[in-house]
Amino acid sequence: MGDIMEQTVAGATSTGTHGTGRDSASISAQIQGLEIVTADGSVLSCSAKENPEIFAAARIGIGALGVISAITFAVEPVFLLTAREEPMSFDRVTSEFDALHAENEHFEFYWFPHTGNCNTKRNNRSAGPEQPVGTVSGFFEDELLSNGLFQVVNSLGRAVPGTIPAIAKISSKALSARTYTDIPYKVFTSPRRVRFVEMEYALPREAAVEALRELRAMVDRSKLRISFPVEVRTAPADDITLSTASGRESAYIAVHMYKGTPYQAYFTAAERIFTAHGGRPHWGKVHTRDAEYFASVYPRFGEFTALRDRLDPERVFGNDYLRRVLGD
Repeated sequence: MGDIMEQTVAGATSTGTHGTGRDSASISAQIQGLEIVTADGSVLSCSAKENPEIFAAARIGIGALGVISAITFAVEPVFLLTAREEPMSFDRVTSEFDALHAENEHFEFYWFPHTGNCNTKRNNRSAGPEQPVGTVSGFFEDELLSNGLFQVVNSLGRAVPGTIPAIAKISSKALSARTYTDIPYKVFTSPRRVRFVEMEYALPREAAVEALRELRAMVDRSKLRISFPVEVRTAPADDITLSTASGRESAYIAVHMYKGTPYQAYFTAAERIFTAHGGRPHWGKVHTRDAEYFASVYPRFGEFTALRDRLDPERVFGNDYLRRVLGD
């Protein structure tokens, strides 16, 4: 599961929404079957055995192949996860990244630009007992600090950018270590009430640490002022045609800027780093890539565009975004 609480099924799957996991892939990878209404009005049932070539692509179809009208997910009985949240230095996280990934079912971290500080989160299955976050501590950290106070400091940073590095140093030390055990959606998802703009790229997992160090060096030598943390997650390889993790183990690096703050210079510089490592942008977030670029980073890109030509030759589902990322 991703970390945003409110998701639509079709939107989350069609854009490749993901969480973080050593073995658990995106929401789309959990699809066992789907129905799609194509441009001529046909309703096609798709699975690994029925219309498999459509199934391979339509699980992350970015709206180009038809309207998804039904989805069957693989599910299992509810289980518990124990979450361990812990501050850690940037140097330690990056030097131990491979071990932290290998030793935990779900590992992620946030780096606070202008600091050497990170906040890590390790989620692993647990036999229990259930020990959720307390009402008071949950309100203090998840609502007051992560939303209320975070909103205030971002507003201050937008008005007076010069204050951001000092604010970042304070913010990065505000969250303390904690451990709790709860059902998955209460561990994976978080309330997000502070509005922001985001760009996220999937890189080959082995390139993540180098890219992060390059990102930090770029921020440090620039005049940029970044009030939002950088989020890092992972995913195993999958077999979905245009999945950002298609055919390769991946690490996701997401950069954010507070709503109303100019983001172009930061995102352009970050995107230059990510694309140099063969990065694939999240389909539902900000990026500047086009069909020519995608053909170079997706070995099966031609399969998808050929299927689109077959299912929607008149481009009933076409729009400006699809023309940019897939071609005419």
